[in-house]
Amino acid sequence: MNKNLVACFLLLSAVSCVNYSYTPDVVSRSDAQKQQYVVLGTIKDITTVTIEGDREAGAAAGALIGGVAGKNVTESETESDIASLVGGLVGSAVGSKVGSNLTKKDGIELLIETDAGKLISIIQEISSYNYSKNQRVRIIKRNGKSRVVPFE
Repeated sequence: MNKNLVACFLLLSAVSCVNYSYTPDVVSRSDAQKQQYVVLGTIKDITTVTIEGDREAGAAAGALIGGVAGKNVTESETESDIASLVGGLVGSAVGSKVGSNLTKKDGIELLIETDAGKLISIIQEISSYNYSKNQRVRIIKRNGKSRVVPFE
């Protein structure tokens, strides 16, 4: 098997294993033991959403694989360069779609009225927590990100 094709396959495998969690019960390692701002509130509405997948990683891997595959199609250097370019473009488009489909997540949008009377909306990945209208929750904020967990 071509060494370039093997390298591209390994890159695609590594990129597809990256999995960022948007669940409220999984926190970043960098957030551990650091002060976070907490706001209390009540859920007013819950909407099911889909969190879009990562298109960029799949597009990059697909472009590499398509380019290598196209390069090996013909013996002619000019045709090989053209086939590599076309293969890269097609691979990028296909990889983008595949990457998005593999990494999309089910989520919920929580409309919360804070105890200060403000309405805020937070989208997060579905987790083991169950949410319902009029439920008390705490909103935990750090570095521009928020997560919602039950308060009771």
